[in-house]
Amino acid sequence: MECSQATFNQQINDVVRHDGGIFMNTDQRRGQRWTTSVVAAALLVLWSTAAFASTPNEVVEQRTEAVATVLAQPDSPERTDQLATVIDESLDFAFLAQLALGEHWEKRSAEEHDRFMELLRTLLQANYEDRLAGHELDDDYTVDFEEARVRRDRAFVEARVVHDERTEDIVYRLYQSDEQWRIYDLIVDDISLEETYRDGYVPIIEEHGWQELIDRMERRVEALESDGEDEAESDKGEAESDEGESEE
Repeated sequence: MECSQATFNQQINDVVRHDGGIFMNTDQRRGQRWTTSVVAAALLVLWSTAAFASTPNEVVEQRTEAVATVLAQPDSPERTDQLATVIDESLDFAFLAQLALGEHWEKRSAEEHDRFMELLRTLLQANYEDRLAGHELDDDYTVDFEEARVRRDRAFVEARVVHDERTEDIVYRLYQSDEQWRIYDLIVDDISLEETYRDGYVPIIEEHGWQELIDRMERRVEALESDGEDEAESDKGEAESDEGESEE
């Protein structure tokens, strides 16, 4: 998938390093364009579980295409619902959380697990729609995958993302469970997603408690929803203004 102006380091910082994306403000989010889009897509593919994929490459490639297909559609409630379905079918949130949060995850109840994963899912979906909507795989960006390197129940798939003659390399890490390959980590510029979430979330839990992490995630979701409403009103006003000018 092609990216554009920012670097993959900045993408990781903006999308997940700021305590898992909780603290990005509106200007930061609007300032990130194509390179952040690429990482967002990669994050989505990251936790993919493909029911009918038998090899690591098939898992990564099938889920990349599935996500890209939904996000290339025009903005609509139907697309939002479809994206939610794809995320629910693709992401192994519990496995990622267990790896990133360790003992802090093990101590939480089933209800707390569900709430955390619900918030993370909402944050990711908003990010994908903001970054990738309207861009088409193969037309706007391309992704070339190398053959997977498999070591027992672990695998690594390297991918090359090309956009506007810019190239970035990423690595997907997968594990095998019940004969299914699942992506559990992404490495960009030697930065692991699992480590990024651990570095961002664990200090909040240890210094302020689990509830503070949840509160921050909830505030981030509320801010995203508010931004979306403001942008929708702005777009509506611009459209009405254009219509008035054309009538004159």
